[in-house]
Amino acid sequence: MAEERFLIHRWADGCAVFDQACGNTHALDIASCAGFLAARRNEPARPAIEQSLRAQWPDKGREEIDALAQDCLQRLDACGLMPTGKAN
Repeated sequence: MAEERFLIHRWADGCAVFDQACGNTHALDIASCAGFLAARRNEPARPAIEQSLRAQWPDKGREEIDALAQDCLQRLDACGLMPTGKAN
């Protein structure tokens, strides 16, 4: 059985992810954590991120949610936490 690449510690407002492949630890906010966990389940990350953002900020408009979701996706990608093809 292959060793799991990521060790994940979740809490109410996000998670910490330790990447055993490179030794980096990442602290993710609740929306980025939702996207990361969705991608790990082979689901698109963006809808999970958007749902989390809407729950946190129900008064934000669609454009604001879109911009925040895109920022989360870019940060996950930059950290190497977003598998190819799992963003949308």
